[in-house]
Amino acid sequence: MARKTVCLAFHEPKWLAELCLKLYKIESRLVRKLIRIILLSRPGADMYSLTLREIYDKYHQIKIGLYSYGLFYVELSPGTVVGRYTSVASGFVVIHGSHPIKRMSTHPFFFNPGFGFVNKLLIERRSKLIIGNDVYIGLNVTIMPSVIEIGDGAVLAAGSVVLKNVPPYAVVGGNPAKIIRYRFKPEIIHKLRESKWWEKNIDDLKEDENEFSGFLKDME
Repeated sequence: MARKTVCLAFHEPKWLAELCLKLYKIESRLVRKLIRIILLSRPGADMYSLTLREIYDKYHQIKIGLYSYGLFYVELSPGTVVGRYTSVASGFVVIHGSHPIKRMSTHPFFFNPGFGFVNKLLIERRSKLIIGNDVYIGLNVTIMPSVIEIGDGAVLAAGSVVLKNVPPYAVVGGNPAKIIRYRFKPEIIHKLRESKWWEKNIDDLKEDENEFSGFLKDME
């Protein structure tokens, strides 16, 4: 029973969760930013906080799976979905749109209504990004607007500039990023994807000693 309560220790107290959810309804950038700072200041919040995940889903249309970390500090767009157990290092950047290069000027005065010179956004911006389960994104990785999906188990090497979708369990790197290799043989990749082990909570994985031990050594 003790194992089952390990992760619960990282969740917000009920009173704090309810207060933050209530205050977040206030449409103030300052208030919302303060709430995120308060929640993220709690140990383990990045990985475990259910309140943060509810806020992002309800108010920002961004879904971040349990145990995934490094994403609450990134500017993500509505329509982003991140699986569980995904690891993101610092310096991760998601580009949501590009300046037009076929027009007379590339300056935002001529496409961004925020500057007051045009009435609506005149470029396409990202509406969807899916980052799978158990993805590892290294230091200073940039994802360009042409990318829609990063597959389960993929690895994006440090410094990568990703222009294309990344297949499951592929290791990519470089600028532009290219497939270096796959983490495992096709039959092992198929077995891992079929198992969907990431749907289990960490306490449940830990409780089964035989299953948990499989995560602690290299796969053949």
